[in-house]
Amino acid sequence: MKRMAFGIALATLVSGSAVAYDGGDFILRSGVATVSPDVSSSALALGGTQLDGTAAAVEDGSALSLIGTYMLSDRWGVEVVAATPFSHDLQVSGLGETFDLGETKHLPPTVLLQYYPLAPASAVQPYLGLGLNYTAFFDEKVSGTANDIFATLGATGDAKLSLKNSSGVAAEAGVDVAFGADQRWLFNLAVWWMDIDTRARVDVPGVGKVTANVELDPLVYTAGFGYRF
Repeated sequence: MKRMAFGIALATLVSGSAVAYDGGDFILRSGVATVSPDVSSSALALGGTQLDGTAAAVEDGSALSLIGTYMLSDRWGVEVVAATPFSHDLQVSGLGETFDLGETKHLPPTVLLQYYPLAPASAVQPYLGLGLNYTAFFDEKVSGTANDIFATLGATGDAKLSLKNSSGVAAEAGVDVAFGADQRWLFNLAVWWMDIDTRARVDVPGVGKVTANVELDPLVYTAGFGYRF
């Protein structure tokens, strides 16, 4: 966060004249986004029996962001957030040493209504947003390590992992800093909070079904560049 603040300050110093955001403008932003989950997990349950002391964990994941904003007026815009798939490693703790459960990919398309408080004319344009997120999980895989552990419990084949898709609210704060001769190029920093809850299920042949309710509620950080059309 200190580096992000330094970047904003530096870009502000080198920015030139003010730039006006107008109704009808389209802003395209792209950069590297990192999803950092704030995980809260229930204990794992096997066949309905809770395994006390166990929990699931989800590692950070990064991808290329692609974000479009249509300005409804000089202060209000509608943003659509998209990205290439994020990949996350999954872990389980409480069954001896923490072990690698597997991995999943997800896409979190999000739509937000934005407010630009310094419009209509400022070289530095902070903004706030509030909207809805839908997170689709796919390509779930159980690791070889986890399958080996399940085999010691009597598994008769490889386990299968699935994660329930999620929908919830999303909020954001960001800033554009204009540069270039026509002030249409932008340096962008943004952070989102997303309400993402899922139910993880691992079907283990010959053993049973392992489930857990997991709140991800990540912060999503991105830094990149944009262009105002």
